[in-house]
Amino acid sequence: MDDRLPAKMIIFVLSISLLSLASGQKMIVAHAPQYVTFQEQGKPLPTSDVSKMISHTLGMPTKSDMTWHGMQHGSVFKRPKANVLVTVLTVEGQPGPMVTSKAEFPVELDNAGVDISELMSSLNGNFMGKTPLTVDTGLDNSIFDVRSGFDVFKRIPNTLRRMSDRLMDGDSVAQQHTVGTLNSSINTDLSLMGELQVIQDVINTVKSDESFKSSGTPDIFSFTISGLQGLAQEHGQDSSQVADAGNLISSFLNKMTEQFITLYKDNVVVEILLVTPPTGYVRKVRALQQATTPKPAVPIIRNETNSKVAPDYDENYPVMFNIVLWLMIFLAVSMLAVSYGIWNIDPGRDSIIYRMTTTRLKKD
Repeated sequence: MDDRLPAKMIIFVLSISLLSLASGQKMIVAHAPQYVTFQEQGKPLPTSDVSKMISHTLGMPTKSDMTWHGMQHGSVFKRPKANVLVTVLTVEGQPGPMVTSKAEFPVELDNAGVDISELMSSLNGNFMGKTPLTVDTGLDNSIFDVRSGFDVFKRIPNTLRRMSDRLMDGDSVAQQHTVGTLNSSINTDLSLMGELQVIQDVINTVKSDESFKSSGTPDIFSFTISGLQGLAQEHGQDSSQVADAGNLISSFLNKMTEQFITLYKDNVVVEILLVTPPTGYVRKVRALQQATTPKPAVPIIRNETNSKVAPDYDENYPVMFNIVLWLMIFLAVSMLAVSYGIWNIDPGRDSIIYRMTTTRLKKD
């Protein structure tokens, strides 16, 4: 009986993992540099650990430890320039988008949901005095909400009417991809295509401004695609519109990944989070405009014995620290060797000063 217990536990864990993958609850790593590696994990990834995982990929500390250990730490001297997270709210009973992946992990949708506020706070706290590029998009009722500390992204269409006109352009998502039976004159169809168009316009905006790519701070993009659920309610879960929407999202995500790889010269991590949220699910976000607004400097009075305020580090801190450390060690060893040699010197044999002085005294 005892010998069968481990086998039963293994079968149970595998069943849970397969069930999570079959239901569309999974994290897909669409791209990662060679120095960022992932390993197989039987334990599902809680959505509350997603922001911590992104922090680890960028080499930033987190306030609390991550319970999931599917990511291996790479080189301390290298880190991605950008991280892209795309959250796709899938329809229950329907397969999620088919995306080319390097790794896939089952996901557990816990009560905390997808919370990126800690990630944004950590990014702005580690690079005080600078304005990191952070973009968070989502659909808020009938408004395409683009949150960022840069005003250049405010030019992106944010209403259904403006988005309908944008989709008529030759470089729009509707013209560059096969939309099938989707019709932009229907609000649910327009909302889905509009979410994809917002992502494409964000990429185009970053491409057009070289200062974003040359900045010394990491870039974070968080996109949400929630239009599938509206389509299922409007046309039905088994409708051709839902099937065509899945193909459109798959095509778009694969092309989006290639664009980010080219944009950041392979130095980017792209994750696709597929979740089927229950009723009442709320995606936790943060107003990035507030997060990136600089605050006036206030003198810090450290009169507490248990202060947990972490110091601010520059992005070049690891490199400078190693240069200074090994230079100090080299100088210390050199000084010790010279001091040891002088201490054990023989004035009569080793010193040319004493030798010349002694010869001159004899001649006199």
